Amino acid sequence: MTPDDVGTQAAWLRTIILVDVATAMAATIFLVVVYVSVVASPYLALLSVMVAASGGLMAAGLRPLRRGDIGTATLWLAVANWGIAISAGAIATFAWPLMMLAALLPSVLAASLISGRQLAWYVVTSVAVSLGVVLAGLLQDFSGLTEETPEWLRDLVLIVFAPAMVGLLALVALRNGVSMQGVLASVIASRAALADQADELRRSRARVVAATDRERRRIERDLHDGAQQRLIGIGIGLSRARDTCRSDPGLVPGMLEGLRRELRVAHDELPDLAQGVYPPVLTEHGLGPALQSAADRCPLAVTVALGPLGRHSADVEAALYFCCVEGLQNAVKHAEATSIVLAGGLDAATLWISVTDDGVGFDAAAAPAGRGILNIQDRLGSIGGGLELSTARGGGAAVRGWVPVPAPEPSPKTGQ
Repeated sequence: MTPDDVGTQAAWLRTIILVDVATAMAATIFLVVVYVSVVASPYLALLSVMVAASGGLMAAGLRPLRRGDIGTATLWLAVANWGIAISAGAIATFAWPLMMLAALLPSVLAASLISGRQLAWYVVTSVAVSLGVVLAGLLQDFSGLTEETPEWLRDLVLIVFAPAMVGLLALVALRNGVSMQGVLASVIASRAALADQADELRRSRARVVAATDRERRRIERDLHDGAQQRLIGIGIGLSRARDTCRSDPGLVPGMLEGLRRELRVAHDELPDLAQGVYPPVLTEHGLGPALQSAADRCPLAVTVALGPLGRHSADVEAALYFCCVEGLQNAVKHAEATSIVLAGGLDAATLWISVTDDGVGFDAAAAPAGRGILNIQDRLGSIGGGLELSTARGGGAAVRGWVPVPAPEPSPKTGQ
């Protein structure tokens, strides 16, 4: 339960206590007036004192309530109501309907304040006291007060105090109903939100699986069409060099030099084929050097403005690195840009990078996000981050990715 919830319940219970105390005080004054002017019974005087004492017990519940102790305050109120209900029901038997309502009030009130076994204890006690009140009112009259009290006065007591007790019970029940409706609405909204999140998670997982399959097929295709063909050609060239070595050894050095160049090209192609796969520079040197390396490979002019980034977990660094790569590739392929600004930094507990180009831009509302952007959104979202895309037709585009991170330990190799 949040502090706001505790404060709300405490304010509500304080209102009920004050109303109950006011009712008890009004009943005390009424009983004193009746004792002085109508029925001078010692039992009526005793009952007046008991009602006033019950009001004092109710008021005592305000003290623990100031400390936020709702359970103790509720118990004070309940004991006061149960005590006066059974006492008044036994002395003034004609008032048993009112006292039965007073005995039931704690269980109705506790339904919104108490839970678990304690609530069951309140309900059982209230029912037991109510039954005792009914039995005492119907089966005995040891005080004789009912016989001494005029019938019109008995009716007046019920007419005056019954609406107050019924209204108090109705007010508590209405508040409980409103509270339950609020809880139910909150639960329904939470379930709807969870259902939306589950649907988005399923879609995200499907996109991740599809993206993984596409990436695997791309690597297989590029390896087959690129490096594998070069390696096959180098193998064939070596076989020819071996045969030439027997017939014309003077041609072999030139053939081997050509094969060496082909081998270098194949070696240089392999990192390019692994674009999108975790790059070694990111593992060894961190996010700053990896971003600088990505900018160096870009065919457009890239201005790099990176602040100290530090070292972070592998998934955080990889997510922002791929966000940078995706932004650079989009600027090269689609933006018709002439220059790019790559920026990044660590602000408080947020690590971020941005890629801004001076290209033609596009209408973000009319153009749905591509697969690359969706993949980056999923990658960043899986670690609590996010992706922001701002663009306008003719005004360039900016991609900003961010991830919440703990304060990093300083790294001597953090670079621009």
